[in-house]
Amino acid sequence: MSEEKTADAEVAAMAAQVRPSRLVPALIGLNSLMLVGVMGFLAMSRGSPPAAAPSEGHEAAEPKADKEAEKPAEGSDGKAATKGLGPLVRVADFVIHLRNPEIDRYARLSFDVEVIADSDRDSLNAHMPRVRDAFISYLSDRTLEELQGAEGLSRTKEALQARLRELVPEARVRQLYISDFVVQ
Repeated sequence: MSEEKTADAEVAAMAAQVRPSRLVPALIGLNSLMLVGVMGFLAMSRGSPPAAAPSEGHEAAEPKADKEAEKPAEGSDGKAATKGLGPLVRVADFVIHLRNPEIDRYARLSFDVEVIADSDRDSLNAHMPRVRDAFISYLSDRTLEELQGAEGLSRTKEALQARLRELVPEARVRQLYISDFVVQ
């Protein structure tokens, strides 16, 4: 019995000597501060101010922000740019036989066309057979080398966008996006 009391006394003495570490809570606090700092930096670098609760004194600032959001910003290319993505028109997949005398190559491409307004989307959808025909004609005359790489895809997008604007001038096209590109 005395051995049990001695062992219990030793455990109690050891427990009394062990103080809780202050290192873990300090590291958790430091980690939290760093996380908040990084999130704040990312929010500021994207140009969006952190969300703040509206108060009675800031009601006059809200109409100004609405007017700024309605006014399109001037882009680097001189065209009007807006913050949000406009209506999109999905152009169905194309499977194109690429021009190459040595080997049969096929490319599968998909496009999304961003327009300014819903009326532009309706105009573009009404002319979709002509648009698909023009895209197929242009793409089937390309070689694999002309389509490869960022520069090749950029040239292709610019050419297709120009054809799109010629075919459907009433549809105000903002941007053409390649959403799928596979070569076999």
